[in-house]
Amino acid sequence: MKTFTSKTATIYILVLLTIQSFAQELPEQYRENFSESFPIRKEQRLEIKSYINQLAKENTDRSLKIFQPNYFSTEDYKNSLFPYRKILGNYFGYPPPKKIDGRITKFAKIGEDKYSDFYRVWVEVIEGIHTYGLYMVPKKRHGKTPMIIAMHGGGGNPEAICGLDTRVNYHNFGYEAVKRGYIVWAPALLMHSNYSGDEKMPGLERTTFDTQLKQLGSSIIGLEIHKIIESTKAIMNEREEIDQERVGMTGLSWGGFFTMYTTALCPFIKAAAPSAYFTDSKADLMEISDPEKRNPEAHTHRGLGHFQVIGLICPRPCLVQMGANDMLFDLNGAKIEADKASQFYKKLGKAERFEFNIHKGGHEFEIESIFDFFNKHIR
Repeated sequence: MKTFTSKTATIYILVLLTIQSFAQELPEQYRENFSESFPIRKEQRLEIKSYINQLAKENTDRSLKIFQPNYFSTEDYKNSLFPYRKILGNYFGYPPPKKIDGRITKFAKIGEDKYSDFYRVWVEVIEGIHTYGLYMVPKKRHGKTPMIIAMHGGGGNPEAICGLDTRVNYHNFGYEAVKRGYIVWAPALLMHSNYSGDEKMPGLERTTFDTQLKQLGSSIIGLEIHKIIESTKAIMNEREEIDQERVGMTGLSWGGFFTMYTTALCPFIKAAAPSAYFTDSKADLMEISDPEKRNPEAHTHRGLGHFQVIGLICPRPCLVQMGANDMLFDLNGAKIEADKASQFYKKLGKAERFEFNIHKGGHEFEIESIFDFFNKHIR
């Protein structure tokens, strides 16, 4: 008996030491250079180019229906929000031609650290078109876990918002989220990333694709909204660790825009926190009507005013965040728009579900208030 006990104890100690040694080898935070993921960003552009070429070859005659206030009859405006979502979707050409339900085609672990396991994911959402993104699963979790869809901004990529490399205005969002026990899904937008050292790709520019897609029945935004929604649905259906009743979305700058508009179109997102993208819709309309101030490129992605889009999110909780020193957006205009948006919630007796948060910084996340918001509504 003594010999058996001694051997068992020795084995136990060796196993324990091995586990401790492995744990010590894990980095505090998994990191890689932005340049390592550039081939993926290029691949995404080539897929869209092939898709556009295919649509053009088939001579698709579906045209993009740009929303006008009188486009739908009074009968469309019933008690349901569906007609308004239809207006918004039609404006962007959503859903795009040849859409399919998302299906995961590749789910590959790329690393881990003290807090999280990291995966690269590809989800086919149109034949030959994949949503690419990063998926982070916290090591410390119990049962079904809430998930945050994290959208990077203009010029960004999933690696930036997840903290694989450094982009200061995201404040290491993905890393901080998994530390707090959230799953993170960060799908990619088609953005040229200067700070990542991405080379220019003539003929594969976002603006070129947008012009071509609008002639073929969609737009780059309509395509990307489809990519976000269908990839998220596929991941939710495949990954048992996700609590489907506790899914939130946040994003910075362009990511804030996509957070608003995707959540408006997508009821399974239970709470939204758009950051650093909110404007006075009345002022925008006045600017459009003034020939001296008109900037066509600045008004190609609206459809509905921001306060109206928040109305499509209502009564789900929404936090709109702006920096007091954000030089890209007018804070006074954002305050006016936020007051309009708050009326939807007040009229339903749910004023506490809408928050307008002003932090002291600039064009950046203030992550503590965002996590306070999600802790309140999807934890």
